[in-house]
Amino acid sequence: MKPRRTSTDLDDDGSIMKTCCCCMDVRIGTIVLGFCHLLVHIAGVVVLSQMLLHPEMYEEKYIQTYGTVPRSSDNSVALAIAFCSFVITSLLIYGAITRQPSYLLPFFCLQVFDFCVNLLGAIGAVSYIPELKLMLKNNQNFPYADDVDKVDMRSLMMTVILLCLIILLIKGYLICCVWSCYKVLVNYRIKRATQTFMFEVDGSDTETQGLLPNYEDAVKDTPKESPPPYTTS
Repeated sequence: MKPRRTSTDLDDDGSIMKTCCCCMDVRIGTIVLGFCHLLVHIAGVVVLSQMLLHPEMYEEKYIQTYGTVPRSSDNSVALAIAFCSFVITSLLIYGAITRQPSYLLPFFCLQVFDFCVNLLGAIGAVSYIPELKLMLKNNQNFPYADDVDKVDMRSLMMTVILLCLIILLIKGYLICCVWSCYKVLVNYRIKRATQTFMFEVDGSDTETQGLLPNYEDAVKDTPKESPPPYTTS
C-alpha cells in the first residue's frame, strides 16, 4: 500500500522549484512573468488596433520589411490571438495572486505550445542556413546586412545554433517556473484541506468528550441496586 503524503512531505518535496529568477519566490516570479507578458500583449493589441484603424501609418514600413501590403484579415487574426493571449495571461496573474492553481494551466499549455513552435523554427533555421543568410542580406532593417557575406557558413551556423539554444533554454526555464508555481499552489491547497479536516475531527472529538463521560466514570455513577428477592409461586 502506498503511504499517504503528509503536509511535511509536501513542504519538503524536492521535485519542484521553490525560488526562481535571482532567488525570488516562485509564486512572485510567476506573477512578475505574467505582468511582463501582459505589457507585451497590451502593446501588441494597441499596435494591431492602429494598423486596422489607420493602415496608412504602417504601410510603408510593412512594405519595406515584408515586400507586400498589409491585409486587414491578417491583422484581425493577429489581434484576436493577442487578445486571447491577454486573457490567458490575466488568468495566470489572477490564479497566482488568489492561490488557485487551475487558472495557471491555460498559460502553461500556451508556453508548451510556444516552446514546440520555437523548437521547430530552430530546426528549420539550422536546416536552411543558406536561405537564412540570403534573407538577412536582403533585409534592409537588419543592421548588419552588409557584413553577412563576410561570415562563413560554419560560423553562421554555430551562431544560429547558440541563439536558438539560449532562447529554448530561457523558455524551458520559464515553463519550469510556472509548473513549479502550479505544484506549490496545489500542495498549499492540499495542506489547507488536511489542516481543516484535522481541525474538524479534533473539534468533534472534544465536543463528544465534553458531552459523554468515559466508561469508568459511567460505571461508578451507575446506582447499584440489589436484585429482587426470590419468591416461590
